[in-house]
Amino acid sequence: MPTVKKCAEATINRPAGDIWARIGNFTDISWIPGSEEARATMDGDLRTVRRDAWDKIGFSLTQRLTHHDDALYTYSYALPAPVNFEKIVGRDLTAHAIDGTLRVTPLNETSSHVTWELETEDFLIDGAFKEYQKALDTVKAQ
Repeated sequence: MPTVKKCAEATINRPAGDIWARIGNFTDISWIPGSEEARATMDGDLRTVRRDAWDKIGFSLTQRLTHHDDALYTYSYALPAPVNFEKIVGRDLTAHAIDGTLRVTPLNETSSHVTWELETEDFLIDGAFKEYQKALDTVKAQ
């Protein structure tokens, strides 16, 4: 299945270092809306995300941290292996990519531009993009 790319973005009136302090830890997903019921754990460079509802159906999502640079305010991740979403979407659909790059770019001392690039299969792109954009909008509003 071919993949699709989208990019969530927001300009935030905060210094890049302040924003990165909130969103730059790959394991910390507390800044993402809906993560109240989710938890992430790290094992080496692998982050596994679980949600209470997913636990009931035997589903979790594992992503590999492929790049992390606190000085440049960026990290990237990719799927280490394909993930079947049949338990979530009810159809036998497999994602071969849920790859992303989160980046904070300073515009000046008090303002920054945040982008969250996503590449995944067509059946996931719209829902994932909405989640990513909502997360950045929430950081902006805080």
